[in-house]
Amino acid sequence: MSSVAVLSSLGERFRTQREAQGLTLDQLAERSGLSKAYLSRLESGERQPSIATLLTLSRELGVPTSVLLGEGEDGDGRRIALYGDDHPAHAVNGLTIVTCSGFAGSRGLEAVRICIEPDRQPPAFARHRGEEWVYVLDGILHLEYDGASHFLNAGQSAHFDADRPHRLGAHEGVTHALLVGADVSTNIRREHL
Repeated sequence: MSSVAVLSSLGERFRTQREAQGLTLDQLAERSGLSKAYLSRLESGERQPSIATLLTLSRELGVPTSVLLGEGEDGDGRRIALYGDDHPAHAVNGLTIVTCSGFAGSRGLEAVRICIEPDRQPPAFARHRGEEWVYVLDGILHLEYDGASHFLNAGQSAHFDADRPHRLGAHEGVTHALLVGADVSTNIRREHL
């Protein structure tokens, strides 16, 4: 599938999920902290979402990132999802992403395996509610966090408040990592509903 077709189908899924929640672009913009214009460009396929944007929209729309990436939901109501090496990969914003979490109805935790090429253009810094944990599988990860640079080797990890400016890059070669995002308020909100 061409990159134009992938972006178009991704935008259609964003729109479908937003409309299923009964949200306008203005309402989703207010809830997510993303601009209405940016959301409109995502839905039209003119923009590629970052991992942070995927996690934010997943949380605000109440669906796993796998649904936004077009992998569907487990329709039998089970509260378990199994993932392996055969899970489809998606190219988004210069990264290759493989979803590693998300059962039907889950919202508090998102895990993805990412592959970062060393020539990837640095994206804008991400900031969103919740926490992130990243574990380097191989290569050297360049984590820019709150004005400081950190270089993590295979076997090292970082856990941080995602509300501070951050972005990921590869240093001197392809880097593979596991990224887990959690929005603490989502779990609290779910407990009180």
